[in-house]
Amino acid sequence: MLPKFNVGTLRTRRPLATVVAVFAMAVVGTACAKDIVVAQIAPQTGVQASSGKAYTAGLRLGFDSINASGGVNGSLIRLVTLDDGYKPDETVRLAKEVIAKENPVALAATVGTANAEALIKSGVLSETGLSLVGPSSGANSVIGHPGIYLTKASYADEVNQLFAQLSSMGLTRIAILYQDDGYGRDLLASATLLAPKYKVDLIARSPYDRITANVEPAVTALLKADAQAIFLAAISAPAAEFIKLYKKRGGNAMLVGPSPVDVAYLQKQLSKEQVRGYVASTVGPIDTRTSLPVIREYLKLKAGRPSPDYGARSFEGYVTARVLIAGMQRSKGAGTPETLSLALRNLRAMDLGGYSVDFSDLKRGGSGYVDFVTIDRAGALVR
Repeated sequence: MLPKFNVGTLRTRRPLATVVAVFAMAVVGTACAKDIVVAQIAPQTGVQASSGKAYTAGLRLGFDSINASGGVNGSLIRLVTLDDGYKPDETVRLAKEVIAKENPVALAATVGTANAEALIKSGVLSETGLSLVGPSSGANSVIGHPGIYLTKASYADEVNQLFAQLSSMGLTRIAILYQDDGYGRDLLASATLLAPKYKVDLIARSPYDRITANVEPAVTALLKADAQAIFLAAISAPAAEFIKLYKKRGGNAMLVGPSPVDVAYLQKQLSKEQVRGYVASTVGPIDTRTSLPVIREYLKLKAGRPSPDYGARSFEGYVTARVLIAGMQRSKGAGTPETLSLALRNLRAMDLGGYSVDFSDLKRGGSGYVDFVTIDRAGALVR
């Protein structure tokens, strides 16, 4: 709203030209205080809806917090979220649509390796100068492209730490369930490359289709393998279905999964007995790590803004929001896609309070944080 002036009072004190000038400055100031738009294109429905919604909730948490304190240099951040249903073609179509309509300063928190790959191949990012900040994918096919800013560890980092952990436990006979697309094959490739380093024997590899998510043939195949552990290079819904069927048919190997398998989703969809002993890789500290300032702040903000959509991926969304805010602050105001990207490229050792992000080498993940949690018999996460 424009400021209210008591013109009669002002006339007695200032010349009319001064009044007009003050009013004009108010109009210009109001017009310049535009919202800063960040666009997120991520599944809000379908097999990856829980991850998409969790990312959205985390982004909103970070943006709402800065907006409550006045925004970035006087401008508020507005998050526009569109549902691509985890379909790469829709990701590209919606990106073009939202760019034309909303003129965002960046894209954030897409879900899916194929979806990020589609954006890169379409030329949308290179043609507009837009950055994609905090995509869910840590695949080699995504990392290192211009305008891609990964705010977490890569998949290769996750697999490296996982194999080190399994090897230290004496578990070296490993089978792999993998989604038959860029995401699953990237994890499979990392596992194949790193297995000799840790003297791990990959005794079986079984794919499932990304579209149908039918894991029954893989369950049958992997039940026949004499595996000590099965690595689920899957997404949340197929992973849950595999665990249910595998346990029902007597499977007893340790089941482990990477960060894209949403642990909160497994806890909601499966019984305590079914998920007991599941080991998850995490690319951020879990909520119980309250010794870390970033977790205390995150929990405080969550308590003040309840949402049914919070999940394991919400912290990643929150970190992405914090990184974007830092970039905006350093690019002096709302800025442009180009000035924001430049500010992000120059981001070094940004410590959020126990979790750091650094973009000095964009061919790696922006963070090296990898940890592991296990679901205990009570259905709770333990580190």
